Amino acid sequence: MNVTVLFITDPLCSWCWGTLPEVEGTRDALAGDVHFDLIMAGLQVGRREGLAEYNRQQLQRLWQEVHKVTGQQFSGEIPPDFIYHSEIACRAVEIARRQAGTPPWQFFHRLQRAFYVDGLDINSPDVLAGLLGLPRDEVAAMLLDSYYTMAARNNFELAKSLSANALPGVYLDTGEGNKLVCGGYVTAEQLTADLRERLSAA
Repeated sequence: MNVTVLFITDPLCSWCWGTLPEVEGTRDALAGDVHFDLIMAGLQVGRREGLAEYNRQQLQRLWQEVHKVTGQQFSGEIPPDFIYHSEIACRAVEIARRQAGTPPWQFFHRLQRAFYVDGLDINSPDVLAGLLGLPRDEVAAMLLDSYYTMAARNNFELAKSLSANALPGVYLDTGEGNKLVCGGYVTAEQLTADLRERLSAA
């Protein structure tokens, strides 16, 4: 049976960062039985603008809440002059996907950690080059390349078509199209059990 699980997420989704270790635990538990893919939702792709102090405080309060629920680490630091827009980081995920030839789970983990734990600007070609292990000028050019722009935006359209409004979202396809498993935070134990039950019924 060709089975795929989609993890609908976004670099700037704090609940996605909180849930990422749980999804990774489920990937480990179901390794060999299920193909797991990463789909970037384009959570913040509207106006490109900086964060007012009020918005910074709102984000930091949200991060505290996510930490309390999930235990995931947050530095609480927001890069100076950070543009709260996730498309550039989503394009970087597609660069990593093409590099690896597989869904770039390790890169996505490093990307979110760079923002939430290290307080780095993940819109910066310098930061992204370091995470990707590629020369800065090469990465800067690829971030503007139409291939990666369209790859990222195709992800956004897929997430939109699935009505993936509550991020992160987990969808299962056992050959009959993507079906919602859960939206929002979930533990590895809960998610693994749920998926196993659905797979046994398929």
